[in-house]
Amino acid sequence: MFSVIICSIDPVKFSQILKHYQHLFGSEPSELIGIHDARSMAEGYNRGLARARGEFLIFCHDDIEFISPTDWLNRLKNHLAKFDMIGLAGTTKLVHPKWFQAGPPYIFGQVAHVGGIPKWPEPYGVTIYSTPSACVSGIQALDGLFIAVRRQVLERVKFDEKTFEGFNCYDIDFTFTAYLADFKLAVACDLPVIHQSRGKFNETWLRDAQKFLIKHASQLAPEKNRQFHWTNVAANTRDELVMRMLPSHVRSLL
Repeated sequence: MFSVIICSIDPVKFSQILKHYQHLFGSEPSELIGIHDARSMAEGYNRGLARARGEFLIFCHDDIEFISPTDWLNRLKNHLAKFDMIGLAGTTKLVHPKWFQAGPPYIFGQVAHVGGIPKWPEPYGVTIYSTPSACVSGIQALDGLFIAVRRQVLERVKFDEKTFEGFNCYDIDFTFTAYLADFKLAVACDLPVIHQSRGKFNETWLRDAQKFLIKHASQLAPEKNRQFHWTNVAANTRDELVMRMLPSHVRSLL
């Protein structure tokens, strides 16, 4: 059974994501737990976890949509049969709470956004960090827009609500802590997703990032100052998005 835990203060978004997961799971046993008054993301997720009954748990934002739902569940199950924790973007070398700061060749995954790419006219944009295979192993930390995890991980690792009292860095802390506990993390590149919002690296984020660095500084990989970039790809339609996010070398592995 799958338990999906979502912190949401927007009734419209929550209704939409509820229907979306009902469609994705179909007849598969599942439950969706909404936390609508979370004091922090970590506190809300821990409260949802206390109510969850599933063998597998999903923690995700309320503004995502998987755009290739056919066989989505089987792909996710296959990944969870091999790994303890699955995300959609992450790094094999964590150097900073801004996980993608490791740069290539250590960052993996892809995420589409509504609103396209700044200064480009197309309505959709995809940020592709790297997608060398359907699933990438050896991951140290995952982005929190979507995290699927086996229950046994949560018997040893919880979200740190004492340290992270807001809505930032809870995900990097949780996933990196699981990695340090010898659980196996991976990035799924064959679950293309649209995220309605982008991260904000403001003063609040900087405050939580500093807390993360105080907690984990000695365990991070050395950071080397270097210039790097990843790929941004535009798309006009949702079908085009799917084609961009399921390239031939990934489709052949499905």
